[in-house]
Amino acid sequence: MKAEKMNTDTPRSKSPDHGAGDGQGDGGRISQPKGMTVERGDFSASFNLNGDLTLINAGGIQVTQFRPGIHDRPLAGLWLRRHREGRIDSIQLTGSGSRACFDPAAGSPLWEGRDLGVRWRVRLLPSALSPALSRALPSGGESGGAGRGASWTWEVSVTIDQSDSTAVSERQEWEHAILPDDLWDLVSAQDLALVEPSMAAGAESYISQYIAYHVQDVPNFGSVLSARQTMGCAPRLPLYVTGISQGCRAFMTDGYDFYGLGARLDGQPAALSDADWDRGSIDQYEFAMACLLSPRAPLTREGLTWQVWNTALSDYRGDLGKACAACAEASEESRSDDDQDWGVANENEADGSPSTGAHDFSSTSPVASQAESATSLLISSALLNGDPLPEGEFSQLGGGPILQPEADQTGHLLSYFGDDACHVVSARKELEVVRSHGQILLSGNPDTDPSQPTMAVTTYAGGVFASQLVLGNTNMNQLISVQKTGLGLLRSRGVRILVQVDGTWRLLGVPSAYIMDLGGSRWVYRLGDRTLTVSTIAHLGRAAIDIRLEADGPIRALLTISLEDPSAWLRKFAHADATQGMGGSVSFAPAPGSPAAERCPGLRYVISSSDGRTGDDSPLFDPGAGVHISDPAMVTFLSDGGRALSVTIAGSMDGGASEENTPDATFAGSERKLLHAHYLAMTSFMQGLHVAGEGRFAEFNDLLPWLVQNALVHFLSPHGLEQYGGAAWGTRDVCQGPLELALTFGHTELARTILLKVFAHQNPDGSLPQWFMFDQYADLYQHDSHGDIPVWPLLALAEYVEAGGRPDLLDEPVAFWRDDIARPSASVGPAEAASPVNHRGPSPSLPTVADHLARTLDYIQSHRVPGTDLFCYGEGDWDDTLQPAQESMKRQMASTWTIALLYQACCGLQPLLDAAGRTDLASRFAGEAARIKADFADNFIFQGILAGYVNFVNGQPRPVIHPSDTRTGIRYRLIPMTRSIIAGLLTPDQEADHERIIEGDLHYPDGVRLMDRPASFHDGVTRVFKRAEQAANVGREIGLMYTHAHVRYAEALGLLGRTRLGQELLRISPVGQFRRLPTSEPRQRNCYFASSDADFPDRYTAASQWSRLKEGAENPVGVRGGWRIYSSGPGIYCRQVVQHLFGLQLHDGRVVFDPVLSQEDDGLEVTMTLLGRPRTIRYHVAGGPVAGPEDTGSESAGPDRLRVEADGRRLEGRILDLPYRKGGLDVAQDQLAGAVHIDIFLTVDGQTVR
Repeated sequence: MKAEKMNTDTPRSKSPDHGAGDGQGDGGRISQPKGMTVERGDFSASFNLNGDLTLINAGGIQVTQFRPGIHDRPLAGLWLRRHREGRIDSIQLTGSGSRACFDPAAGSPLWEGRDLGVRWRVRLLPSALSPALSRALPSGGESGGAGRGASWTWEVSVTIDQSDSTAVSERQEWEHAILPDDLWDLVSAQDLALVEPSMAAGAESYISQYIAYHVQDVPNFGSVLSARQTMGCAPRLPLYVTGISQGCRAFMTDGYDFYGLGARLDGQPAALSDADWDRGSIDQYEFAMACLLSPRAPLTREGLTWQVWNTALSDYRGDLGKACAACAEASEESRSDDDQDWGVANENEADGSPSTGAHDFSSTSPVASQAESATSLLISSALLNGDPLPEGEFSQLGGGPILQPEADQTGHLLSYFGDDACHVVSARKELEVVRSHGQILLSGNPDTDPSQPTMAVTTYAGGVFASQLVLGNTNMNQLISVQKTGLGLLRSRGVRILVQVDGTWRLLGVPSAYIMDLGGSRWVYRLGDRTLTVSTIAHLGRAAIDIRLEADGPIRALLTISLEDPSAWLRKFAHADATQGMGGSVSFAPAPGSPAAERCPGLRYVISSSDGRTGDDSPLFDPGAGVHISDPAMVTFLSDGGRALSVTIAGSMDGGASEENTPDATFAGSERKLLHAHYLAMTSFMQGLHVAGEGRFAEFNDLLPWLVQNALVHFLSPHGLEQYGGAAWGTRDVCQGPLELALTFGHTELARTILLKVFAHQNPDGSLPQWFMFDQYADLYQHDSHGDIPVWPLLALAEYVEAGGRPDLLDEPVAFWRDDIARPSASVGPAEAASPVNHRGPSPSLPTVADHLARTLDYIQSHRVPGTDLFCYGEGDWDDTLQPAQESMKRQMASTWTIALLYQACCGLQPLLDAAGRTDLASRFAGEAARIKADFADNFIFQGILAGYVNFVNGQPRPVIHPSDTRTGIRYRLIPMTRSIIAGLLTPDQEADHERIIEGDLHYPDGVRLMDRPASFHDGVTRVFKRAEQAANVGREIGLMYTHAHVRYAEALGLLGRTRLGQELLRISPVGQFRRLPTSEPRQRNCYFASSDADFPDRYTAASQWSRLKEGAENPVGVRGGWRIYSSGPGIYCRQVVQHLFGLQLHDGRVVFDPVLSQEDDGLEVTMTLLGRPRTIRYHVAGGPVAGPEDTGSESAGPDRLRVEADGRRLEGRILDLPYRKGGLDVAQDQLAGAVHIDIFLTVDGQTVR
């Protein structure tokens, strides 16, 4: 092993010996390679060591989004197209994907190249903002000017290549000839962020959702495109404007349109082969990219020239059309000045004099020109995609019968479920979905203990065999990089595999089939008469991941692994000696000064292989191809041409992951056993719940294990596929999804752990953080929070005790959080007088959970709307998009939903506090509930309809979001209605009225919506609400169909006894949605989607065509799946299935049987471990009253009642009274004794359980 520190600042020649070179430091800190930066005023542009543009900053704003490394092709760029006889040929003009030579020392960045019979030159020319532009576009700042900013131009010159130095074939001669009818145009594409650099590092999809576009036709310029970032820098609104001086005839605004889904197969933009782009369109989706297309022109001897000009301002909130025109006019002025400046510079260059004047660039050490530098195989290699499998073979990959099949219009099988809920997907299906199929695997925490670190890794169908591998905190401890584009365009990210085919390296891409198991992912590649398989399997009992490539014959393979932040790690290689042959490992420890070094000093990762040679990125370069610039983020494993290549990645928090023990972790033939163990772990957590037969609820057998797994990801390793940042528990979220999941399946101790962690983060004044990290980084949290946050732990504790949790939790000592010492403190401090609490158990000087309840109520009662007894709105409620835009709204407004939630929590706490002997505290909660109940109708119901909010002006309540609200124009808000029903706050007549409103105005084919229409949009300028008026994308909460809210609607249906409950739960099940919903666009079928997003291109189209979403629309709009996995929704969905649909509710010493089924469910049979014993529950659903020969006239029998039998023996109990109906049968647990079969008889009237 080498001991020298890695040196990656300067180019070095590639060593032919894999495993040699500077990249093999023994314990050395990994240095980031440097590139080049050019600056002028408020403008800077950076280039990586390939000469690729990686970053543009202007006016303190990061303009660009993605930062390609030296193993990535740039996503943005310039392309020249030739139109000949109906055919389009294109060449990239800049970047490592081009044939250009890059010269950073020419006074300005310069690219030159030859192809298609032409020579081209591209210059990047920055310039200062025009003073006239600053005057024409005042910002929202106090200065009245446009603030900071910059302009820059891409100048492209194309001339006929007169060189005849190379002999060419007849075909090449035709290719390189300039024909009279040839026409040429220019394509420009720039990815966008427009945020401060600190925010641009993550959440690219989220950033893109808040970029609003406007296109203005400007004389002599054609289409001019502007883009405004509406939230990332709020209250500032950064602006970007671009155009082509010679004219622009078409445009695009999203990379998914520019590249197309087919880019997963070849990495090429589909727009390059589209002649006219249909004149262009605005699409506000999740891959922000400003794309322009010039008019076509013939190439004369004088050549062609284009200037693609760009302007960025740090803040502008005026009219976007005016900005387009002003920036276009200013570009002419800047170009005239630049022509003069560059004329001087070019004259100086010609006579050998140094450049002087306006253009003075500073830069780091120069990079090698692309003519001299080697190109990584990850850039140059073509993708190798799997051939279609014969249907007979494809149908056998699931290992059992085909379940829940999905076929295309011709009957070809696209996807299905198999044994152990595995999901099998074809390449054809992968190419139909916008969100690439993917999953998050968990490893190393079989007991689902949040105090123990969990390993997580993400895989994607398109040949991303692992990404975002992390042990513990998903933000701070991340080792392997994140694949950040849904099209897989950044090839270095994550774990990729190249294989050699006929002497040429190819990068594995879209497989013939992608198989997702609960504990692993598998890829099958049919390549002619050969087959390759790749498996990524997570271990259960230890934090380890195995990746294995297997072939049906000898093959050379090269596995690449890139680190997210190489500077955060000390890296040490260990190579097999000559007697050991292949094999080796690389270990990682936190680098001094990194967050992990401070919080997790024992954290270690080891990546090892017994059949692959370990090294740096040297094998990715041809030794004879020029200068190789090493990337310290890259680790490789090279096979010797055998049939397999295996890699194990292990981690530990105590230094236990070492190169000596990780090779033993490989599954080596036990793959199926390990995958089955994951399935058993999920089904064991859900108490073996299984639906017998082939009825409509049979799909729960495939759905629920995945939802439990998704819920555990949200709980143990908080992040998702699109929202890959997380790492924290949202106080609101953890008190719902994880807690309700635990209580549903009887894991009360796990629920107790959650509650104790939440209360340990409560502030002494009774408030709670919006979110907090729950591991070694617990001092990281958001101190303030939305107005509803303090209520959730109250409700959660009530539900915990009601579900059988130990009431002595009230006596548990839990310190309040202290900001000054960033941890809980045993003393509440002299400034915070404790509320009167009947102390029991621990010393009164130590706060207990009961003290926390009292302190919460103190906080609520001290934050009233002035002149009322109502808890004020504060920073918002559950709907994050409706945060108040005006400071006064925080104090003067009350949320109907929050008040209903508080009422429910108070009603739940009062009896358990009384039972615990804490009568004074019980009385306080009872009094709060009584005050809410007494004035609820007067405060929140206007003209018989609940307001979304109430704003108190001069003491008078004014409804907000209500038919009488002319300011927002929104009439109805869903969640105050559903929560008021769940809480029992409405009278039966009021409930019926609001149920009719929900069904008539808020219910859509894909689910209920949060409001009857979206908030108004004014190019991101806010007036009433923040995000609702900022987001440009019609997705997530903005699209209003948020799945979580639909699940709560289903809960309300269950409490009402509505027999359509099952239909509504199935409505949002991705397993069979394609059959039930004609407007559903193709999507993954084995994961939770946080929203159903209407496929409108922008907010303005959505506002004018909203009716296209409704049932029976003549031209219905499609709906696509939103963000995946990271949500409290999976946990609460499981609760509705078990407790309300199947009616199996566990309580302290009792079981309530209260199923809500329809007559078509007669004969349903469910098996589940109930009270420690596997049992079979059979449902008998009839249309008339239940009456048996044993009818005794007791409460448990007679007409319109349900009857429950255990092994043929009738159970005695009492029928519960619910707010709007007679409830289920409440029986003592000991009545079930050893019963194996439970029969439930109930009647329905077609709408309501009787």
